Amino acid sequence: MLKRALFLIISLLLISPSSVLAYGANTPDHATIIITKSLNYDAKKANISPKIIKTLVRVFSWEIDFNKDLRKGDRFIIVGNPGANPHALIYIGATKRVAVFSYTDKHGRTGYYDINGHTLYPSFLKYPLKYSRVSSKFQRKRLHPILKTWRPHRAVDFVAKKGTPVYSVASGVIQHRKNMGVLGNVVYVKHGSNYTTVYAHLSKFARGLKPSSKVKKGQVIGYVGSTGRSTGPHLHYELRYKGIRKNPLTHPLPKRKKVAHTDFWRFKNKANTILHRL
Repeated sequence: MLKRALFLIISLLLISPSSVLAYGANTPDHATIIITKSLNYDAKKANISPKIIKTLVRVFSWEIDFNKDLRKGDRFIIVGNPGANPHALIYIGATKRVAVFSYTDKHGRTGYYDINGHTLYPSFLKYPLKYSRVSSKFQRKRLHPILKTWRPHRAVDFVAKKGTPVYSVASGVIQHRKNMGVLGNVVYVKHGSNYTTVYAHLSKFARGLKPSSKVKKGQVIGYVGSTGRSTGPHLHYELRYKGIRKNPLTHPLPKRKKVAHTDFWRFKNKANTILHRL
């Protein structure tokens, strides 16, 4: 019922945006970005601050591919407090509608949660496959087993039998799926706006996947192999945060959060109030 109510309310906004402004004082302050070219262009045209643009990208990139999904006429509605942390962020597209609401936890950290009190970003799997051992850790200097020279190894190599399934550690979008020389058959998956994972030396790719394909957490994307510059079957696995390679075994991974149980109904009432006032 709640999902249906959310859909109906947002649909009314899409059908008749001018009527939103007619409610006057009872309507929370809000600004609307209507897409004509791109989010950056149209947000600046609507006098939306760079900080809010960055927040929109960070929050919605888990649900929207900003390079592929946006269409002319799509809208972003920023509700309340446009200079800092808005009370709500709403995306209205032709085929998708997403609404999130601000919540500050007991530690003073403000985040955005859906109507059911969950973040849009998921938890990450710790490992992308079932492996027998780690043959090479993330390290600044490693004697390369083929070139016999000391080089940095900014990845983790997991030894496993040829053909072992390799999973995407989180939901995301395929960036690359091809042979890349020394990496052999490789898949790049983009997760949100900040994270990218790389899976290399694959024997083959999972069927049906191509660049821009969406994948889910735990979905098979390929199979262990020894393609490229490799001494035997293993997975070369990289974790990149904001373009910088991080140690997959030690870097803190995103964990899906939810509104505290004691605050949930207060949060939900606030979210429903915002939607009904709009």
